[in-house]
Amino acid sequence: MTQTIFLLRALGVGARVWESHDFDLRISDRSSWVDLPLVEVHHHEHLPKFRSRERQETCSAALDALKQPLSSTQISLLSSPPTPATLHKDFQSLLTLIYTSTTKLTLVLRPSAPAPKAALGPINDLGTSITSLATCATLFDLYGSTLSSYARRASREICDSVISLANTFVEDSGDEYLVRTGTVHDLVEKARRELPADNLAAVKMQWKADRGMLEDSLNDINAMIEDAGAEGGHDLEDEGFDDDDEWDELGFGSSKKLSEIELERVKKVQPLVRFATLLHKRVVPDILANVSGTQPELLAALDALPPHSHSVVLALEELVASLYAPQKPTALSSSLAAFSDAIHKLHASAVTGALLPSDADVAEQLSALTLDGNASGRGNGDKQKKDPRRWFDACLAQIDKSAKAVDELLASDSATTT
Repeated sequence: MTQTIFLLRALGVGARVWESHDFDLRISDRSSWVDLPLVEVHHHEHLPKFRSRERQETCSAALDALKQPLSSTQISLLSSPPTPATLHKDFQSLLTLIYTSTTKLTLVLRPSAPAPKAALGPINDLGTSITSLATCATLFDLYGSTLSSYARRASREICDSVISLANTFVEDSGDEYLVRTGTVHDLVEKARRELPADNLAAVKMQWKADRGMLEDSLNDINAMIEDAGAEGGHDLEDEGFDDDDEWDELGFGSSKKLSEIELERVKKVQPLVRFATLLHKRVVPDILANVSGTQPELLAALDALPPHSHSVVLALEELVASLYAPQKPTALSSSLAAFSDAIHKLHASAVTGALLPSDADVAEQLSALTLDGNASGRGNGDKQKKDPRRWFDACLAQIDKSAKAVDELLASDSATTT
């Protein structure tokens, strides 16, 4: 029994030990239980299984931590908050350690030539790195939720893949261990590449992804008009896709041709979507390109942008879907209203004072110029005298004008029908 307890201490489980009447040993680490005949614990080949189970629990605890926001109590315990650069460097270093530990673990536990005793070190290192990665990810909350969401999501994906790898060695006798190790490596490399340098970079990344989806939707509208105007167009029904539901499932919209009235509606919606896509596109060069700093007000303004951007993407997808034949005017009107509302909210969020100073703010910055220095603002020369807000307001006015034209056309069609 002394030897058994020694081995248990070597595992670092912090276990309570009972010896039952049937000479089974039960190890309790939190809520997890492992049953194993007492005689088997004396062999080194079973130590990695205990440790692998412990790493599974470590990953599960890390996943729970990643679901929780960084609390004010936790922040107060920090002697000095780490800088964004420090967090970024630490996160990258931990990713490297996880990559290295999983590589070592796979090499020493490969089914063809397992070395259980040699696996204890990599298993310990992996558990420590996973815990530290989760902690580091939550600390990104200090510098913006958009940045933090990238770090938390990457950490969750890595934890899930490590749990899957541990399951391979504990329960599946090492089957598919190379595939699951490769998954961990791929996710680590993905996190290395995609982790933004700061919250501003995270917002720009999200903005770029959303812009691509907006342009795809605009292209869909352009294609509707081009296909309707093409003479001798290819009839989809000739290919056996006469069921609109089947065609929709493939992501190509309805197979039915647009009527003249429906085509006219699409043509009216086209400029609306063009202006909206242009407004979204100009946010990065005209607003975000001139932003810097980590002030709480600025971070909050930046974090407000991605949700509004994604709402525009979803609303436009609904609008495009309502344009396919056969159109339903009530659904088109509803999706148009939702899209216009999403654009208005995006505009209001983008031109907020924290991101885009008013003319009065710019004038104040100019007055702060000294002979040997520049204003604390956003560039020099003519660029400071321009207010992009006027352009965004004008673009929004064009969007409203185009939306009104669509509404009037729908009202006219309704009156004609009745």
